[in-house]
Amino acid sequence: MGFLVNIDNGGTFTDVCISDGSRMVHAKSTTTPHDLTQCFMEAMRRGSRELFGDDDLARLIRETDCLRYSTTSGTNAVVEHKGTPVSVLVDVGTEERFYGDSGLGASDLWRAMVPSRPSGIKVAADGAIDPDELTRIVNQLLSTGAQRLVVCLKSAVAESNVKSALLDRYPRHLLGAIPFLISSELVNDDDIERRVATSVINSYLHPGMEHFLYSAENVCKSQHLKRPLLIFRNDGDSARVAKTTAIKTWGSGPRGGLEGSVAYARLYRLPTVVAMDIGGTTTDVSVVSNEKVALRPFGEVEDLPTSFPLPQLQSFGLGGSSILGVVDGAISIGPESVGAVPGPACFGRGGTHATLTDALLVLGVLDPEQYLGGELKLDRERALLALKANIGDPLQKTPEQAAAAVISAFQQQVGQQMARVMKAAGADPAQSTLLAFGGGGPMIVSGIAEAIGVKQVIVPRLASVFSAFGIGFSHLAHEYQVPMSEAAPKLDAVKAELATRARRDMAGEGVDPEACRYQYSVWRAVDGAVTESPLNGVTAPADARLTLKAVYELPSSTLVADSASGGTPAPAHGSVTLDLGDGAGKVNVYLDSNLKPGHTASGPCLLKGDYLTCLIGKGWNLRVTSNQDLVLEAAKQ
Repeated sequence: MGFLVNIDNGGTFTDVCISDGSRMVHAKSTTTPHDLTQCFMEAMRRGSRELFGDDDLARLIRETDCLRYSTTSGTNAVVEHKGTPVSVLVDVGTEERFYGDSGLGASDLWRAMVPSRPSGIKVAADGAIDPDELTRIVNQLLSTGAQRLVVCLKSAVAESNVKSALLDRYPRHLLGAIPFLISSELVNDDDIERRVATSVINSYLHPGMEHFLYSAENVCKSQHLKRPLLIFRNDGDSARVAKTTAIKTWGSGPRGGLEGSVAYARLYRLPTVVAMDIGGTTTDVSVVSNEKVALRPFGEVEDLPTSFPLPQLQSFGLGGSSILGVVDGAISIGPESVGAVPGPACFGRGGTHATLTDALLVLGVLDPEQYLGGELKLDRERALLALKANIGDPLQKTPEQAAAAVISAFQQQVGQQMARVMKAAGADPAQSTLLAFGGGGPMIVSGIAEAIGVKQVIVPRLASVFSAFGIGFSHLAHEYQVPMSEAAPKLDAVKAELATRARRDMAGEGVDPEACRYQYSVWRAVDGAVTESPLNGVTAPADARLTLKAVYELPSSTLVADSASGGTPAPAHGSVTLDLGDGAGKVNVYLDSNLKPGHTASGPCLLKGDYLTCLIGKGWNLRVTSNQDLVLEAAKQ
């Protein structure tokens, strides 16, 4: 078996997981926003070092069977408003609906994507358009700097006529041809606002994503990657670059963590898993019930509605780099963040704001010499000064007391936000398992669990790169939908047409269509959630959608069923003195590299590794599973 490589390109770090079926290695590299290909290759280079003991990128790529990749590039372009502005063509008389201070026009993101008033075109009752009028409109747009055109008309026939006229008047082989997108070809949605927003976002992201992803794929080709680079999407599946739409890359990184959460729910037979991903800027929370990711039928990108379902994932401005302050005598956290540059004060890059990372360093939870595997040395003195100035002095506390207060406040505030999410999802904390991952997820997880009332916590062995790990459970897949109102009168013909498209696309992916599985279902949006059921005749409601999903199963990340019986005390690696507000005391330190299945320990204690830090509070017991995950359970009272 060759290597399975999963890469998650985040805003601060790019993570990689590599498996050969018998072992799993992982590594991190700093994300290089000026050239994402650079950190993409650096992550694999570091992974090759973990595998072979030396850099051998060429060998790793040459011996890789499957390379799945998730990138935050599209997400960042939306957040920073740094995509390619587009011009929009709509039905005459509806221009003001997409411009001004209401509706889509009220969104800052919309105004960044569509800087000028949409242009209107007359459409006859039969969908006919005037090609000369269209040419005049497009020439006007080109003369004022239009770079891309989105055509979003009420009639799909009219859109088809516009496409024919554009191809006739502006042939693709000419240098003056304008790139354009026909909205009904991207998505079949009767809601015009959702359809135009979806199409505009896709066009806004397309040039940058196309340039970067093809660049990454070309590097892989030059190193003789066996099969095309696969892009992990926000629907939980993967496809090659040429078969991926730009909007599907938005938010794909967090979806990787949710795919991993589903796999863990299945592994440990957990009915309810609360996935908690704490990074530098945000805490992302989602509830996985019955081994399924909860979906919003029409997810939003910032404040714009789209035609695609997205996970019910809540993000809060609480992270390891969130800025701390004091407001009305209480500690405030975020939502602003110092990011990676200048970063927390302890990074020594000019930052003066206090953060959770500074507090953890001051208390001795973080090792200043081993942060991120020793890549970054932390400065405790700078952290002390920042905590004193921003928290200690206003509250009349020493820096150490301020640090303890910060940790307590962080646990309580994260707990409060998570409690709201769980209540909305109908999840009982006492019957739920908290899955903690991300760089900051495990650090003070027992305190967060106590604040919620959760009795069991699982920290995955690859918690720091869990989203990259979760990507490894995706398969090569495509999905097709048609409104049931259109499909029902000619169901067999529509099913045959979808099957032809699916088989053609799977062949285009380079796989045998006969080796794929095809499943029809009925898709509905009910009370803000997605429901899917088997297709039984044509009795589905008119607001439903006929769905066909084509799947080619890829080799997946491996998990080991738990059969380890706890009872062997874990070997301690010295101790450290901690004062978390209830008096200083020594606690045992355990190295994650020394932990084996069946090992146990009791809190308070501290687990450390190159990329893992986990402070386990008093009253919590630890057990290492056969999969080398950490299971924390509150001691029974």
